[in-house]
Amino acid sequence: MSAGTGPARVAASPPATEPSLIGDAPPPVTRDRMVQAWVGSMALSWFGDAVWTVALAWTAVHTLSPTMAGVVLGAETLPQAVFVLLGGVIADRWDTRRVLVTGRLVQAVVLLGGAVAWAAGVRGAPLLVTLGVLLGTATGLTLPAGATLARQLVRPADLATVSGWNQIGGRVARLLGAPAGGVAVATAGPAGAMLANAVTFVAVAAVLAGVVRPRYRMPRVPNASWTASLRDGAAYLRGDESARLLVLGLAALNVFVSPVIALGIALRVSSSGWGPGWLGAAEAAFAVGAICGSVVGIRWRVGRPARAGFAVLVGQGVCIAGTGVGSRAFLAASMLLIGVAAGAASVWLSGTYQRTIAPSHLGRVSSVSSLGDMALVPLAIPAFGALAAGTSVLTAAVVYGTAMSVLCLWFATRPGIARLR
Repeated sequence: MSAGTGPARVAASPPATEPSLIGDAPPPVTRDRMVQAWVGSMALSWFGDAVWTVALAWTAVHTLSPTMAGVVLGAETLPQAVFVLLGGVIADRWDTRRVLVTGRLVQAVVLLGGAVAWAAGVRGAPLLVTLGVLLGTATGLTLPAGATLARQLVRPADLATVSGWNQIGGRVARLLGAPAGGVAVATAGPAGAMLANAVTFVAVAAVLAGVVRPRYRMPRVPNASWTASLRDGAAYLRGDESARLLVLGLAALNVFVSPVIALGIALRVSSSGWGPGWLGAAEAAFAVGAICGSVVGIRWRVGRPARAGFAVLVGQGVCIAGTGVGSRAFLAASMLLIGVAAGAASVWLSGTYQRTIAPSHLGRVSSVSSLGDMALVPLAIPAFGALAAGTSVLTAAVVYGTAMSVLCLWFATRPGIARLR
């Protein structure tokens, strides 16, 4: 654990290509009760997060100034970005279950402490910012470990299926969790929402500790210094073209679609005078499309899934442009198709990603992908807003959609992507 120990030439070690089977081979994933319990616990965790996110937003905007509300709502982001690379080293070095159980219990304790403090009258921005920083730190340190767990539970051929299940569970959990968060904060206050999310973290920790058992042993990095481990991860990406292209492609995708969903749709609805109900309808259309797309991705096994995923996202760029058209029908259809494309492509790309990245480097590489989202998306959203203000919502949507299509077409035609199966 010391920063000064370990060999300096850790990058000289070739990455391990396959985890070793610990015991019997896993059963078919459709009959794998352990994996299904894990997927269910993940959905429960996302439900709790959605409850708390809505409750936090409501509390912040109704009790604080707009500026301070923005600080509170963004308090988790910075520590996540600061610590996620270290989380990648932790994921490749230490036992995954212990890392995740510890992280979930820490998050539960933080929320329980927040609920007690709120009930005792300790309220306001300092408490909410403190909670955000602590929760964001725990998330940053454990998020990469979570990205490696599926690789330890199921055979490579089933990774895309499990990824699809997780995406469907996440979409459904957020659809249900958002209104539940509104009910929770209205009936039990912020402390009640904190308690609800804390319970979900404890439940996830219980499933990880009592039910989940890895079937594959991941190779662990030597006990090198933190900086040497990070340099080793960077050297791996420089030396593996397919891994590098996947990481760059996945990190760049949300730069173009997230601003449209987070801001562009609200601008389109507001400028057209359609009323807030259409904002909800558009978001629901996206969620339904994403669930359907994930089902398609699970059931339709393509020969070259990475190339197929990027090819589908070329079409998604066209639909992104369509959200800027001043038509309710265009908006609903575009959001539905954006969701379908996102759901199918995510299944194919996630499965390929899990199979392609060397298990010895999966945590560190996943941390780089996460950092790309954390760093780029917050910049892309205000840039979209500035472009829409200076031109029009349609122009901004067309620019972002065209950039998405061009980028994905470029990735789909790279030899390093096309050869992945």
